[in-house]
Amino acid sequence: YPQVGDARGVGAMRAIELVKPGGSEPDADLAQRVLDGLRGEGVLAIKCGIHRNVIRCLCPLVVTDAQIDKALKAFDSALGQATA
Repeated sequence: YPQVGDARGVGAMRAIELVKPGGSEPDADLAQRVLDGLRGEGVLAIKCGIHRNVIRCLCPLVVTDAQIDKALKAFDSALGQATA
């Protein structure tokens, strides 16, 4: 997705920075739409960053591969719907 400006993290904590297409301008509205979509799929995440355009996830250490797959599919779906 061109709206993903950066993906970063350390250990189990991951962050995805969302920007307006074709640039680096933060897109807090898109981040909120993605969070709403994730919540609808049963995945909890938070917004962070000084522009509130970064979605942060922290998986527990006991997370299963199946749960990670479900969360990634939910993120793909939520981001796809939010950018359609």
